[in-house]
Amino acid sequence: MNHRQTVQAVARRLPHLQRHQVAEVLEVAAEVWATELAKPGSAISLINLGRLQVEAQELRVGGAVRDRLAAQHGTAPEKIRRLYYRFHPFGWLRDLVKEGYETTDES
Repeated sequence: MNHRQTVQAVARRLPHLQRHQVAEVLEVAAEVWATELAKPGSAISLINLGRLQVEAQELRVGGAVRDRLAAQHGTAPEKIRRLYYRFHPFGWLRDLVKEGYETTDES
């Protein structure tokens, strides 16, 4: 589902709002969430949906990765930061997704 489809679906559910109003609210929400997720250690909990967060991990560089980085950039750092973008769904959404994939596997 893309932005336009989301705006249309929300506007159908809330007929007192025009599509451009729904789009503006979604764009502001996305900006606020992006600003929050850019902060180290922050997370966003979406009511009845799940939790978004970004986690960082420091990894030592060695072996083939070190050789590859040295070949590409001339030098290789001792450590690199790896970012993990995670979404943890809440119970009902997890169950709904699991059910959808189980149905797909049976087909």
